[in-house]
Formats: sequence, C-alpha cells, structure tokens
Amino acid sequence: MIEVPTHISAEKPKGSPFYISSTDFVYGQHQELVDVDFKEGVITNWPLVYILANETTAYVGQTTSAANRMNQHGANEERKDFTTINLIYNAEFNSSVITDYEHRLIGLMHADGKYRLTNKNDGMTDTNYFCKSQYAEMFKDLWEELRKVELAQHTIDEIEESEVFKYSPFKGLTPDQRVAIDEIQMAIEAGLENARPVVVEGMPGTGKTILAIYLLKQLKDNPDYKGMNIRLLEPVTSLRNTLRSALKTVSGLSEDDVVGPLDLVKSKYGYSSNGEKSFDIVLVDEAHRLKRRVNLGTQYGNFDKTSQILGLPKETNQVEWLLNVTKLPIFFYDPLQTVGPSCVLENDIRAALGPAMKNPIRLDTQMRVKGGKAYLDYIADILMNHNPTPTRFEGYELVFHDTIESFYSSFESTYHEHELSRMVAGYAWKWLSKNDANAYDIEIDEVRLRWNRTYDNWVGIGMTDDSAAHEVGCIHSIQGYDLSYTYVLIGDDLYYDSQSKEIGANKNSYYDRNGKNTASDSELDQYIKNIYYVLLTRGIYGTHIYVKNPVLRNRLRKYFQFEA
Repeated sequence: MIEVPTHISAEKPKGSPFYISSTDFVYGQHQELVDVDFKEGVITNWPLVYILANETTAYVGQTTSAANRMNQHGANEERKDFTTINLIYNAEFNSSVITDYEHRLIGLMHADGKYRLTNKNDGMTDTNYFCKSQYAEMFKDLWEELRKVELAQHTIDEIEESEVFKYSPFKGLTPDQRVAIDEIQMAIEAGLENARPVVVEGMPGTGKTILAIYLLKQLKDNPDYKGMNIRLLEPVTSLRNTLRSALKTVSGLSEDDVVGPLDLVKSKYGYSSNGEKSFDIVLVDEAHRLKRRVNLGTQYGNFDKTSQILGLPKETNQVEWLLNVTKLPIFFYDPLQTVGPSCVLENDIRAALGPAMKNPIRLDTQMRVKGGKAYLDYIADILMNHNPTPTRFEGYELVFHDTIESFYSSFESTYHEHELSRMVAGYAWKWLSKNDANAYDIEIDEVRLRWNRTYDNWVGIGMTDDSAAHEVGCIHSIQGYDLSYTYVLIGDDLYYDSQSKEIGANKNSYYDRNGKNTASDSELDQYIKNIYYVLLTRGIYGTHIYVKNPVLRNRLRKYFQFEA
C-alpha cells in the first residue's frame, strides 16, 4: 500500500441550512422550474434530493442535475399523476449524502403513512462515507421542516417505533445481505425448472426477515418475473399477521403475498393439483419454526389434510410440503431458534435440503442488538455452560435486577419513553388467566402479572393498548419481533447445579404442554435454553433481567451485574 500525504483535509459539515422549494409538475411538458428560487447553477449542476407528490402518493429521488432529471420524469408515464416537485438543497450536499438522504426519506416516508410511495427498492445499501454521523444529525432538522410544510406527519422516533418501519422493504442492506441477494439472484437466473433449495443462515438480528421482505418487493417489482407466483411464507402466526398488515401499504405488494404453511394447498394462492409445482419462488422466513407431526394439539387435522392433498405420507413435515410445491424455496434459518418438539428437527432439515444446508449463505452483521454479534455469542455461551469471561457491551444497556420490584419499576419508566419495550418470560408459570380473567399468572413478592392474552400481533397491539403492553409475552408472541428494550423474567424452568456447576432445565417447572410432550430430557433442556436465548436477544438498545431462583440469580449475577 502506498501512502500519499496531502496538505489539505476535507472539511466537516458546518450545519448549513436546508432550502426547500416547491413548484408545479406537469406530465408531458418541459419542466421550467421557474418558481425555484435557489442560487444560480444549483438547478443544473448541484446534488439535490427531491420529492414528487400529489395528494396521496409520492416518489423520492436524488440527482446532480434537477433540470435534466425533472424533464426525464415529465416524459415518464409512471409519473403522470404527480402534481408538485419539492426540491431540497444544501450547500454541503455531495453525491454520498444525497444517496443516503434519499434512502432515509424513502424509509421514513413509507412508514410515516402520509403518502403511498411508488419507489422500488433496488440498490438500497447501507454505505459508510465521510462525516456520515454529522449528516445524520442534520437530517433530523430537515425532517422536522418537512413536517412543518406537511410533507410528513410523524416524528422520526414515532416512526422508528412502528411495525411498518421495522418490517419495511425500504432498508439499506448490509454488505453480507447484498452478497446474499446476489447469490439468490444467480440461483434464479440459472433457471427455476431445475433449481435447488437455497438456505440463508444467521443469528438473531442479522436481518433474515428484512432480507426476505426486501427480496419479495424486489422480485415483485421486476418485470422479468411478472406472472410468477412469488410468496413470503411466515410460519409464526402472530408475525404473519403483522407482516400482512405492514406490507399491504407497500406499492406493488398485497397482504396475500404473505402466506402460512396451510396456504400452500389453497387455490387462492395459486395451488393446482395438476402435478406441476404451483409456486415459483417461496421465501421461507423463520424456517426453524416449520412443523413436523408432533405435539400439534388441535392442528393435527389440518396438518394431515394438507399432507394428503400433496400426496405425502402422514409422518411428513412442512419442509417436504415446500419442496413438493415450490420450484425455488429459499429458507431463512437459525438452528438455535428451534424452541419445541413440534419444530422440524435440524437433522431432518439437513437430510431434506442436502448441499444447501452444508453450504448456506451466511449473514453475520448484527442489525438489531446494539451489543453486536459478541453479545449474542455471550448469551449462548452462558446458557450452554461455556463459562465466558464477564463482559460489558459498550452502548448496550444490560441490567441485572436483584428484586422484582426494581425490575418492574424500571420497566414502567422505560416503557413511558420507549413504547416498544415489553416484559417477556420463559414458560415457568401456568396460564391461569386463560380461563379466569381475574387471575394473575405470575406472582413474585408484591408484583402480579398476566401472560399475553393473544399471540396474534401482541407486540403491535401493545402500541395502542396499555394493558396489553403490561402483559408478559411468551416465546410464541415474541419470536421474530424487535423490541426497543426487553425485560426478561427467568423462571424456575432454569436452575443452577452447584455440584456440576452447570445451568440446566427443570421440566417440572416448564408449563408449555405442547412444548413438553414427547421431548426427551436432553431435547427439552435444549428447547428451554433456546427459548431464553431468543428472549435475551430481542432488545435493540438493552436487556433487563430478573431471575426468580436465588441460586441461579447468584450464578448469573457475575455475567450481567458490574460495579459502576
């Protein structure tokens, strides 16, 4: 490497003001831009961001020549319904900044809800550049001005707490997500008739769900794939309903694009019994939650009926369903998030998918937890008795509470500032309130709490229902969701054996009947630890912990409690 010294360094932004100028947009005509009052030369040769809009829809873009770009739009039939041009200028803009601002505006305006965006999501990558953090601070001022001129409604904080934002296809991709996109694209272009399954493997928070959503939008927007049957399959009922709600506002998508396993044999979604594979591409989110014919409770009938329609043996599984009806299934998978005996066993998935499981596309960049991948590894090492070195995680709020009163008081305070914070717990308490609405399920000292009343969109319901937000969520209501702060109650289903010096699972204090039946002691130990691994890795900004068992509490304290 050759170092080339220089005597002049690039200047950091000084916080120059933004200027927003609006004028009419007329389709089919030369755009004069005569009402735009920027200084001379800006319209023809300066990086700008712009918003085309009418009363209900908008398009966000960036350009280095507004004059040329607006005339291109004026000749584009896709833009014929827009009526106004809103140009945004700053003397400190450059090409990197306007690309970043374009992506920020697309993501926020989509989730804001004032307009339905007509943008596609091609090329949205989270790229670093000089002074990016300073420009990010400046962007906050721009957004507030957009609210004043009624181009936006909600604050950035409000938007970023919303599910529409969290499950938006308008996300900047990490480098390894971009590599995954390229590899999947190559698999598609190689031809679907002889395609092999693809597996994308990643820990919690590496963006598996976001990547699946991004791909769904990208594939549905691509004219080369018009007429193809492309779906996103979500096995987790609550998350499926959340995704349907979030994506129905996205241009080019509908809630029918998101399906469950039982929908694979419904004509509404394109199934045909003509012997051909009915689905071209299925993006399988949370693939570790696909089911086998074990501990299905009331769902045995539906499971058997689907298997029969597909001509598969009774003891099949949902991975085989997908292989039976899909030309190219893409599985988003994490073996550490298998949380019960009804989930397809890892060995069965490996047998069914073969080389795809041996050579998966890997996601490593941590997008959710501010503690990064090191925090996820730390949690796994603690639960699996690897005895890691006690570690602080800079920028991540990891708090260990010695009393339930401190735990609950802290939750109340955090919840009022961050509405997407929730309490969650392992299945160490019976669900008494299911049959008695006045009963409490979790009683520790003076604190009395209830389990979540519904699995379906419990996190989202809590945004408008204060009582739901004060319930305690279980694994089935929280897996796949992001929370601002997670408050984790560790119950008596985990214990510490002082003789073996190991953390183990206590099946006598584990009350998920469907998660318990048929599981061996070693399987149950793994399921329970996997559940806590998922619960302890939901919080974006922090995790608070209270441990009911005093012996286990003393053991875990060294990993989570540090002197100030």
